[in-house]
Amino acid sequence: MDSKKLLKRIKFIVCSLIIICFSTLVSKELAFITNQESNMLDVIDLSTKEKIQEIELGKKPAAIFTDSESGKIFVSNPDSNNISVIDPYDDSHYFLEAGNSPLGISFDNSKKNIFVSNWYDGVISVIDFVAKKKKIEIKVGQSPAGIYFDKVNQKLYVANRESNNVSLINTENFEVLKSLNVQNSPFGVYSENYLDYVVVTNVQSSSISIIDKKNFSLLKNIKVGKWPYSAVHDKLKNYLYITNQRDDSISIIDMEKKEKVKTLFDVCEYPEGIDISYTQNLIVVACWFEDNIILINLNDFSVKKKIETSGGPRAFGRFIIKK
Repeated sequence: MDSKKLLKRIKFIVCSLIIICFSTLVSKELAFITNQESNMLDVIDLSTKEKIQEIELGKKPAAIFTDSESGKIFVSNPDSNNISVIDPYDDSHYFLEAGNSPLGISFDNSKKNIFVSNWYDGVISVIDFVAKKKKIEIKVGQSPAGIYFDKVNQKLYVANRESNNVSLINTENFEVLKSLNVQNSPFGVYSENYLDYVVVTNVQSSSISIIDKKNFSLLKNIKVGKWPYSAVHDKLKNYLYITNQRDDSISIIDMEKKEKVKTLFDVCEYPEGIDISYTQNLIVVACWFEDNIILINLNDFSVKKKIETSGGPRAFGRFIIKK
């Protein structure tokens, strides 16, 4: 065999191996759990139900946003005033400055903007993902926490914990359009592109507020457990699942009726982040005080497994990459 043919065959074999390895990785459904005590990101393979990797982050990592479109993972590190940008498929990881005490985080893949709430400064930092630097700060309410980017309507929702309201920002021109009063200490903000409403968890009112996306109006406040933290929507049942930190419980809201229909008690100690894997038929919950995550059957709500984490799991935000 001449050298050209040999080189061509080697290139073919190498390319084939890369394709096989990449397809194996992306076929997995992975959960990424921020750990505030250990400063680690735990990578959980939901198909094998095992922790497969730990990635060192900045100081006291809290919120996370996984972008299934780009495959990138964004984590806020409040005590090091930066965010981590991670690509699990090529093992790259770098830090970007993100203002004072960054907390909530989201990403606009179309315009390449990273949105971060700065807890102590009462602003939203907009970071240019390509230029890797801050482009603007947007003044909002006091102690902004959870955020949700509505990419369909190009709007950003911000929960201002100490102002008891939610800010609505036009991400085309970074203008604050209006604010909406909710109940006491709004913290988490959640929605999906297919939903016509946004869910806000009101910590000190032990309630959630349902906000209409179309006209930014309050549809309803619904009582849940003590200190609600995060929400996720089950599109199969049209249920909302709400983690309640101080009740060690999950409230189940029937969104057809817009009322609480069930509570799962003694789920774990201080449940916080919550997400859903339809592929594995699981609800995944981060249990801050137990240093683990729990996997709950999506059908009968039985606990299938507990997986130990590296310490202080929060997972505030969307933490499963869905392929």
